[in-house]
Amino acid sequence: MRQAFVLRLGGDSNPTDRRFVGWIEEVDTGRELHFKSTDELLTFLAKCFEASPQRDRPSTAGRDEP
Repeated sequence: MRQAFVLRLGGDSNPTDRRFVGWIEEVDTGRELHFKSTDELLTFLAKCFEASPQRDRPSTAGRDEP
């Protein structure tokens, strides 16, 4: 399950203020983070996305496979 995540939001989250705290784990690698801010969460997601092996391969979406 590439680029699949488990996310648990903490009680200190405040969606109205776009403030989220909690825990996240990337399913296929097991990398995890206890984040205390939305910026920490987004930084973790960006790093996971950049490190993804699929990012380096050309997309085959919309092409017929042999």
